[in-house]
Amino acid sequence: MLRSHQISCQRGKNVLWESLDLEVGPGELLFIKGANGQGKSSLLRILAGLATPNSGSVTWDHVLIQKITDTYHPNLLYLGHTIALQSEMSAVANLQFLMRIHGHNIPQQAIHNKLLEWGLSHKTIQLPTRLLSQGQKQRVALTQLSLSQSPLWILDEPFNGLDQMGTEHLYQTMLHHLQNKGFLILTSHLHQNFQHVIANDPALREKIITL
Repeated sequence: MLRSHQISCQRGKNVLWESLDLEVGPGELLFIKGANGQGKSSLLRILAGLATPNSGSVTWDHVLIQKITDTYHPNLLYLGHTIALQSEMSAVANLQFLMRIHGHNIPQQAIHNKLLEWGLSHKTIQLPTRLLSQGQKQRVALTQLSLSQSPLWILDEPFNGLDQMGTEHLYQTMLHHLQNKGFLILTSHLHQNFQHVIANDPALREKIITL
């Protein structure tokens, strides 16, 4: 269970939000809503342990995440809105590297197969990622979801740059994760569409927080 207690966020002298409590557990989707500039990405970074709130605390299984970094991070997959790929490396090489960071040694062929499932071609996944379109880079980054063994996913606008096929594949990947008792924290302008996807499964729960 991931919980926050009375956390606040400030940018310069401007308080974006304060006294925020939230929790998310197995099979639950927590959707973060808010206008641009309201601190949605800042909240996700705080929950991922990449930034510190101005006040309050974030816990994983009742322990402060700052005290259990080595335990917390393997349980977490965070994808920000900036695509974190090495431009001179291929899609396959990038994913091998990223999975090793998460402690997973995944065979090259398995990565190759997952990239194909995300709609990338055999040729494309061997090119330096600097030659890929924005949508292709997004698919490469999102392939981490299909390779990850982490129960908690924190995703910042993951649908950006995706076409209809990529969007549908992402819906189904997230739905499968929730059905397997994963946790999901999400910001997205396409949230309403995903509501229809999860509404068909009464075992899944959605929570919404508006900043």
